[in-house]
Amino acid sequence: MTHTPTPWGTQRMGPYVATTTVPQYIPVIDPETQIAVIVDEHGRTVELGSHGTSTSGLTPTKTIPGDGSGPGGPVDADSTESYDQDPSSG
Repeated sequence: MTHTPTPWGTQRMGPYVATTTVPQYIPVIDPETQIAVIVDEHGRTVELGSHGTSTSGLTPTKTIPGDGSGPGGPVDADSTESYDQDPSSG
């Protein structure tokens, strides 16, 4: 008769730590401002903190050799990406 060993992971298991109930928040559209707001289970508006906005852009660049009076040789082109982020307020 063969003995099947206990899987190693079951020897490492333990009880879960105590948990808490997370309140339910629901996103809704404010009918006056047409902006999404978050409300709790009692219908009160909840402030989840503020966040900034950001912009990103791709700027093409082109280098033309020579003095501009005639053809000057090979053209080199590439692009530069910029990324600006507004700081969070609050």
